[in-house]
Amino acid sequence: MKETFVELDGARIRYIEDGSGRPVLILHGASFNAEVWVKTGTLNAISSIGWRAIAVDMPGFGKSEKGEFGTMSAFISKFANALGLNEFVIMGASLGGKEALEYSVLNPDRIIGLILIGAVGVWMYESRLNTISDKPALLIWGAEDSISPKENYSILLKNLRNAKLKIIGKIHPCYLEEPEKFNAAVQEFLASL
Repeated sequence: MKETFVELDGARIRYIEDGSGRPVLILHGASFNAEVWVKTGTLNAISSIGWRAIAVDMPGFGKSEKGEFGTMSAFISKFANALGLNEFVIMGASLGGKEALEYSVLNPDRIIGLILIGAVGVWMYESRLNTISDKPALLIWGAEDSISPKENYSILLKNLRNAKLKIIGKIHPCYLEEPEKFNAAVQEFLASL
């Protein structure tokens, strides 16, 4: 596992990566940074099955500088280009899930699959979900998530033909509550791609 910095448009951006193989780009929620995926063992779980796990500190979070990227989609494109990622699985929790979804509907050709964990703001993209309707998607929600209600995953299940829902734990950051179950679900999904 290694911590690396890349400069994008004059801003230093930190990411932590582990493993090699097809890439999984991982976005954290608003209360976290890339370290959360080290703490939960998720980077290790992904790399142990032959994938390259890349957890980035989003601009202004963790050790990443804020920079001027306009939108998170623009940031993700620049970050992916800098790392030479042409196609990847995108995974995001909460705010990171919203950003992953936005990026996916705008850049469907770069997405192998999506993992959305308690994604917020899903309704904002409902009219554009047809661009990714065939992409494999894993939806992970806590049973009593009060921040991202079940309406969000219902929209996704209705519009994404290859989406599967897993309920893990109760709370919004369910990966903190049941990391082993969470990581097993992620591994199972990646192994199916």
